[in-house]
Amino acid sequence: MTGWTETVLLRAAALGPRVAVAETASGATLTYGTLAVRARQAAQGLRRRGLRPGDPVVVLLRGGCHLPVAGYAVLAAGGVVVSIPGGPAATGARIMITDRDDADAIAQEADIRQVYSFTGIPGTAGFDSLLGADGPIEPTARLTTARKVGAADVVLVAGADLRAYDMVLGAGARLVAAHEPDPAECRRIITEHDVTLLIDARLRVVPVRAAGPALGANL
Repeated sequence: MTGWTETVLLRAAALGPRVAVAETASGATLTYGTLAVRARQAAQGLRRRGLRPGDPVVVLLRGGCHLPVAGYAVLAAGGVVVSIPGGPAATGARIMITDRDDADAIAQEADIRQVYSFTGIPGTAGFDSLLGADGPIEPTARLTTARKVGAADVVLVAGADLRAYDMVLGAGARLVAAHEPDPAECRRIITEHDVTLLIDARLRVVPVRAAGPALGANL
């Protein structure tokens, strides 16, 4: 596990019931405490199933509550998150975490042996099968880090780039996840969730008040 991943998970455990991610489409939420526990437990499950340090793991998920759990589980287990099954970075990948309906076909094409899903896709194992009976993991310290995003911010992220999630969750802020919203939908989300910042496709942190008429171009 990298030092930064450990920092994020320690901070998440310390923040406990605070909401980390809110999905605009389903209304589902993920607390920081749940993120910390599920990511660590899933990391242990991945290691038990043969994940070795440096191994690539394919993560094909839409943005939302599942993405940071899966991504940080892989990182905490010492793996490397990749998003393209057939790409050079995924060479040798034996594990995939996904919510794609065609997961089985993708796995066969890329010769991936273990496939886990959050949605009960036929031919896959449930992600919860990675969670052992290890119980909650308590924080050993409250760590902080200087980021462009502040803990009090509410940040809109439209997409499934784990780097954007890292920027928000590493700061202890609240992430509002939306899937490809148009500008009108973005404005509604901003008002409804009291969004203060958005992260654009180039991973730039944009204050909502500065987004103005260029809002659509920033996502």
